Amino acid sequence: AICSISANAWRLDNTAVRTSWGQQQQQQQHQLRVTFQLRGGADSNNQADDDVPPVVVPLIDRPRVMAKKKKALILLDAFCPYHGIFLANRAKILYGVTIIPVLSDYMKGYFTLQQPEDLDRLLSMCMPSEDEKEHWCRPLKGYELVAVVCESDSGLADAERLGILLNTTYANGFNEARRNKYMMIEQVQEAGMKVVKQRLCESVDGACNFAKELGIDSSQSDDDDVCVVVKPVRGVGSEDVFLCKDIDSVKSAFEVVVKPVRGVGSEDVFLCKDIDSVKSAFENIHGGTVFGSPKEKHQAVLVQEFAVGQEFALDVVSKNGEHKVAAVWIYDKRPANGASFVYYATKLYDGPHMEEICKYVRKSLDALDVRWGITHTEIILTADGPRLVEINCRQHNMDFIPLTMECIGYNIFDMLLAAYFGGEDPYIYPAETEGERLNWDLLPLNPLKRMNGAMIHIVNYANGTLTHLNEEALMEIQNMQSVMNMEIYPPFLHVGNKILPTVDIRTDAGWVQMVNPGREEFQKDYDRIIELMPTLFKSKMIHSNGA
Repeated sequence: AICSISANAWRLDNTAVRTSWGQQQQQQQHQLRVTFQLRGGADSNNQADDDVPPVVVPLIDRPRVMAKKKKALILLDAFCPYHGIFLANRAKILYGVTIIPVLSDYMKGYFTLQQPEDLDRLLSMCMPSEDEKEHWCRPLKGYELVAVVCESDSGLADAERLGILLNTTYANGFNEARRNKYMMIEQVQEAGMKVVKQRLCESVDGACNFAKELGIDSSQSDDDDVCVVVKPVRGVGSEDVFLCKDIDSVKSAFEVVVKPVRGVGSEDVFLCKDIDSVKSAFENIHGGTVFGSPKEKHQAVLVQEFAVGQEFALDVVSKNGEHKVAAVWIYDKRPANGASFVYYATKLYDGPHMEEICKYVRKSLDALDVRWGITHTEIILTADGPRLVEINCRQHNMDFIPLTMECIGYNIFDMLLAAYFGGEDPYIYPAETEGERLNWDLLPLNPLKRMNGAMIHIVNYANGTLTHLNEEALMEIQNMQSVMNMEIYPPFLHVGNKILPTVDIRTDAGWVQMVNPGREEFQKDYDRIIELMPTLFKSKMIHSNGA
């Protein structure tokens, strides 16, 4: 068997978890306390005295039962309980691996600005420089430094640099094309794959001329397929991505994304159909910088043809160039509250295009010389085949573990650990966890889905002061056979709070995790949840005069 974890092992019992939204929030707060406990490091001897300036040293988090060979995994910016912290705990428990938490330069700058009470301790976790390397590595003598795993988008370049500096056993080297969207598409095209047409433009005229080549003219087209995408060269997800149907929109969008904010998910994603919507988009994002590089400004923008089709996301683990897909997701994005690309759901997929899209992603990873680690890749399946949107060398940014454990039987972090540590003789690892460790060689190239699963994003349509919470509808959702867990965020739970409509992931009202072996019942519950969304919250607009 791949592993001995049962389908319900990740539930509190053998029935669907019925955690209320209030209980869920309390659990999350407890998990966050665990997070910062890890960030302090397990060895008290490594903590700097208050009177001594912080020195960059490794904070060593040793497992209760250590492997017979001393191995260490370096985790960069590992703060999330269901991402980096989960991986750290699994590595310690399953493999007896030591964890070295490290801060990226971006997070160093963030904490320096925020000035938390434990600033010295946090700054001591910063990346070592070339000059600091010998001192930093001294406490780790005798350890094999296996790999660097980065949780954050802002730390991805630092992770590649740190892997090279420390000469970790497994690393991909440094390649700017893994983060630069223009270079990424060019490199994939050079490998002989079909991609969207694109051009890097340093002026408004250049952007407009290329848009004309793609079929855009001065008047707005009624054809939804005749448009271009204008985006920053470096960004995250759909951040600052504009869908433009006329030249004025291209000009305005270009002016906006000269200095965009780099962010996550669908934050600041606009469909520009007229000047008013472009002005609104401009006001939302103008004045920002490259995400993860506070001192760097965008000097050019990327204009691409619009790929028409369904968008997919593929989570992959690579072991020495062998790419195994952990999960395939299909996005349900719809217009809402004046925004063009609002996430309603992310659903697990096992349809007829599985082999085609998985093959395309594997070739894309090869083109970018990704041989080790986790990647989250987004593509659009057009009538002429798949087209790459982007590759991210980090995990899928949502709480996917309960869904993949139920619907597939394993998760991407356990796959990653199998890739890094599974080649050793099993006797060196803790005997009591042998049954939980995955066997990489038995994992399929593409995942086999045994149940239907989805993460629903609760979209709020109300704007103003919250006057009513539809608890009857929430109870209906919670009691659905397909609902495994759910959470409504605190601002939406208390009458009198100011709430805003959902326009991106950051403004979601909450989430619902769904699992059901029956396709029809799953789809019925799925549709009903989306039908109930407009009724969940009622508000009263706040006027400028206070009335």
